[in-house]
Amino acid sequence: MFSNEEVLKKLEELDVMLIKVDNTAREQRITDDLARFGRSALPTNLVYPADPEAPPIIMPEIINAKDALQALEQAVAASK
Repeated sequence: MFSNEEVLKKLEELDVMLIKVDNTAREQRITDDLARFGRSALPTNLVYPADPEAPPIIMPEIINAKDALQALEQAVAASK
């Protein structure tokens, strides 16, 4: 999913779990989740902070290394 060394290192350092969703079957629960975030299709990229009370960070459809690192740092800050 990511090939940037800095991003891979940060993901490992933070013990991040990556989850990929496939909606080929057009499952209603996935469609409902997308709508919660103002999206209608995949890819929808979200970063969830460790704090369950903190809202997820909604990322652009196309992510570069800078975007990924920034979202990870934002998630860390939201969990403190």
